[in-house]
Amino acid sequence: MSGQHALAQEATEPPSEPERAEANKLDTIFVTARRRAEQVSEVPTSLDVFSGDSLEELGVTSLETLQYQTPGLNIAVGGESTRVSLRGVGTNIASGAPSVAVHIDGVYIPNTQFALTELFDLARVEVLKGPQGTLYGRNATGGVINLVTEEPGSEFSADGWLGYGSFDLVTAQAGASIPLGDRGGIRVSGAFADDEGYTENLNPAGGEIDSRGYAGARLRGQYDLSESLSADFTVQYSEDDGTLGYGGSNNPASPVFASVPEAQRRSPGEINVDTAPDSYKEGLLLSGTLTWDVGNMTLKSITGYGEYEFNKREDVDGSGGFIAFATTDFQTEFFSQELQILGEEPGGLSWTAGLYYASESNRGRGIETDADFPDPTPFIFTDVSQSIDSETVAAFGELTVPLTSKLSATVGGRYTSAEQTGNGVFAAPLFLPEPIPTSASTDDEGFAPKLLLEYRPYDGGHLYASVTRGFKSGGVNIGFEGDTFDPEKIWAYEIGSKNRLANGRVELDLAGFYYDYTDLQLRTALFTDNGIDIRVTNATKAKIAGVELSSLFQVTPDLSVDLSGAYIDSELENFISPVTLTELQGQPTPLTPEVSYTLGAQYETQAFGQGTLTARVEANHQSSITFPQFTDLQRERRDAITLVNANLRYDFPGEQYYLALIGRNLTDEQYLTQRFFYEGFADTEYYAAPRTIEARIGFRF
Repeated sequence: MSGQHALAQEATEPPSEPERAEANKLDTIFVTARRRAEQVSEVPTSLDVFSGDSLEELGVTSLETLQYQTPGLNIAVGGESTRVSLRGVGTNIASGAPSVAVHIDGVYIPNTQFALTELFDLARVEVLKGPQGTLYGRNATGGVINLVTEEPGSEFSADGWLGYGSFDLVTAQAGASIPLGDRGGIRVSGAFADDEGYTENLNPAGGEIDSRGYAGARLRGQYDLSESLSADFTVQYSEDDGTLGYGGSNNPASPVFASVPEAQRRSPGEINVDTAPDSYKEGLLLSGTLTWDVGNMTLKSITGYGEYEFNKREDVDGSGGFIAFATTDFQTEFFSQELQILGEEPGGLSWTAGLYYASESNRGRGIETDADFPDPTPFIFTDVSQSIDSETVAAFGELTVPLTSKLSATVGGRYTSAEQTGNGVFAAPLFLPEPIPTSASTDDEGFAPKLLLEYRPYDGGHLYASVTRGFKSGGVNIGFEGDTFDPEKIWAYEIGSKNRLANGRVELDLAGFYYDYTDLQLRTALFTDNGIDIRVTNATKAKIAGVELSSLFQVTPDLSVDLSGAYIDSELENFISPVTLTELQGQPTPLTPEVSYTLGAQYETQAFGQGTLTARVEANHQSSITFPQFTDLQRERRDAITLVNANLRYDFPGEQYYLALIGRNLTDEQYLTQRFFYEGFADTEYYAAPRTIEARIGFRF
C-alpha cells in the first residue's frame, strides 16, 4: 500500500480536463528498501509502505495497530512480551534474534519492545516480506520493518498535534526543522501519551492497568561536510511507565492451583489483582551515518549503539487473593557497525556489498514471591538470574545485470557467523539447598544465496520472480537447565506483479509465495519438577504458501478506495510438542491467520469555505490464529475478528491548522491479543482495547 489519501483539489475554478486527469493520479512514493531511492513500484518484492502523513491521518501511533493495514503481519502483545509474525514466520524469543528484523534509520534494533513503542515523527514505515539478508546487515527469515524518521528540511518548519480521548487519554506530538546554513540542519521532535488504562482493578490495591505513559524525544541531524561527504545522526531517548499489555487475568473457566480464593476476573475489563502492575521502560538509541560519493559509487558507514531496560512487577497467581507476584529486571546493550558500497552504471548494472558486525549483551533477573493461602506471609519461591552475550559477523551483497532493455537478473548471497553464550543461576531457597548454575553456548554459520529475475513489459508494469535462502542463527536456553536450539532456515519462492494502470489512477500489486521452512524455532512451555520452564525448541519442518493483494483506486479526484489482503496456508510437519508429546502434524504456524484483509474508502471535499474535509472508514479482518505455546491448541487460539475504524478531519484554509476525530474498534469487538495456558497452573488471557475515540487539533507551518 503506497498511500492512504486522495489528492486534494486546490483550484477554486472548475478544473480543465488535463487538470482532472492529473488530479486523478495517485501519489508517487519513493523508498530506500533496497538501500537506494526508488519508486515503490520498482522494488521487486512484496512491500507495504505507509507515509508519515498517512500514519497521522489514520491515527496510528504503534506498529501493533498498523498490523491491521498490513496483509500477513501479526503482532501479539501481552505482559513484557511482543511477538511479531510475518507470513507465518516469527518467534521473537528472549535469547535469540527476532525472525522479523526492525531498523530505525538503518540501524537494527534487537529488542522488539524498544522498536515497537510509540511511533512519532516518521517519514515512512516500510514492511518488506521474506528473507532480506543480501541487502541488510542483520539477517532475518521473516522480513524487515524499516522505520525512517523525518529528515530536517532546508527551511524552518514545525508541525504537531494535541489530542484527548477515551480513558482520559492525553497525547501530543511535535517536530521542528532548523536549517544550519545551506549545508544541513537539525530536526527536533517529541511525543507524549498518557491515560488511565482500559482495564479496571477491582482490588483495593488499585493502580492503572493497560495504561499508556510514554514520553520520548529525538534529535535528527544532517550536514554536508563537503561536496561528496555527508553526515547523518539520530539520537532518541524514551521513558515509559505505562502498563499497556499487563491486564492479563485468569480465565474463570480454567481452574488452576490458585482457584481457592475469589475469582480474578469479573469481565475482561474488570479484574481483581491484589498486586497492582508496575512497569518502567527506558531506551536510548545513538546512530550515525557517513556517506561518501566517489564517482559512480557510494560508500557508507552506519554505526549504531543502544541501551534498553525494563523493570516490572505483576500478579502471577491467577486469583483474586494474594498468593504470588513476580518482579523482573532486564537490561540490554547493543552495538553495530556496517560498511556498504553501492554502485550503478549508466547501462543499468548495479551492485550492493557490505560487511556487518554486531554485539549484544542481555542481563536479567526474575523473582517470584509466594504465600501459602490463607497464610499471607510472603517468601521467595524462585530467584532466576540470566546473562546472554552474542556476536555476529556477516558479509553480504548482490549484483543486478540488465539482460535486455526490459529483463534483468540479480544474484546475491550472504555469509553469517554468530556466537552466543549464556549463563544463569536458578534458586529456590525453601526447596533447594544450593542455587543451580546453568550455562550453554552455540556457534553457527551459514550461507544464504538469492536469485531474482525482473521483467518490465510496459511502462508502469513490473513482473518479478525470486528464490531466496533465509538463515537465522540458533541460540541458548538458560532456565532450570542450559541447552541450545539450532538455526532455522527457509527457502522462499515468490512471484509478483506491480502495476500502475488507468493513466496512473489504479495501483495493483499481486504476489504469490511458497516457503520451505526447516528447523523453525518455536517457543514452548515445559513442565518440570521446579515449575514452568519457558524455552525454544526446533520443529522439523513447516510449509507456508499464500497470495497477497494490495490495491488502491483513485475513483475520482475526491474518492479513493483501497483493498489489501492475504491468504496464507501454513502447516507444521513432523512436529511433536515437547509439552504434551503429541504430534502436531498439519497445525498452522503460530500467529498466522489464514485470511486477512483491509477494505477502506476515503473521501475529500471542500467545506466551510476553502477548507478540506476528509472522511475515511475501513474494515480490518483476521481469521482465527493460534498462540505460540503448544500446551493446549483448543485453548491457545483466538477466534476471527473484524474491526471497524473511522477518521474525520478538517483542514482549515491554508492547511496550517486542522481538527481530527479518530475512532478505533467502533463495534467494540472483544478479542484476545495473547494467551498463555499452563494446565493446572494458569490460563492467562490478554485482551485488546475496546472502542476508543480521540479528538486532535494540529498545526503545520
